[in-house]
Amino acid sequence: MLLAVDAGNSKVAFGFFEGEKLEHVFTAESRQGAAADEYIAFLHTMITRNSIQPWAIESIVMSSVVTPMLPVLFKALKSLSDKPPLLVSARVKLNIDIKYKTPETLGSDRIASACAAFDAHGGPVIVADFGTATAFSVVDGLGSFIGGMICPGLITGYEALFSRTSGIPKAGLTYPRNSIGTNTAEGVQSGIILGHAAMADGIIGMIRKEVGDAPVIATGGLSGMVLPHMGTKVIDDQYLTLKGLKLIHGLNLK
Repeated sequence: MLLAVDAGNSKVAFGFFEGEKLEHVFTAESRQGAAADEYIAFLHTMITRNSIQPWAIESIVMSSVVTPMLPVLFKALKSLSDKPPLLVSARVKLNIDIKYKTPETLGSDRIASACAAFDAHGGPVIVADFGTATAFSVVDGLGSFIGGMICPGLITGYEALFSRTSGIPKAGLTYPRNSIGTNTAEGVQSGIILGHAAMADGIIGMIRKEVGDAPVIATGGLSGMVLPHMGTKVIDDQYLTLKGLKLIHGLNLK
């Protein structure tokens, strides 16, 4: 069994692969300052509930964009297995070439997602990750990660609106009934959700002008709020990053 761990700014996903099949995915809050014991208790509760034996974990692969959490997660993972995790970066063996000018700043989650998207769809391909930030990653027709765009995420923009603007009541972030809000709350809902969808459509259109009619693979916890309002045809794959981690792990066994 392979344990793939994707530690993002908002959530940590623990994916358990049995052969080619992703059997279980458990998610916990990603919180800087959390103690290892919190994740140890969470993991042991989840594996017990799902009849997963720690001794069955043969390997661990991990991506993290939250460097301060690494020691905490390493300690938690060691409570399950003494196998050292493979920490993904631009320096490990990949199925794509990293042509980013500053590869040391490239998030390992973006690397893993791009690897999985290219493996499944070839190139060029676009990955749209709707999370704390909304990130677009591009792999060209030659299999090179050439860059992308990073924008404030939907919730990030939503929270910034209320913290920086007076006189606007905080509205629940639900689907707007119409694009034209008939009150301030509806206007906020429409502006945040439909505005984010329009931004994504526009960015994808600009990228396609440069790389061609590339398929778009969407992932991230907030994709479900944005995708229904986009005009662009998008393939939704919530486990894209975990699949990429599994792929990278296999490449580095050879």
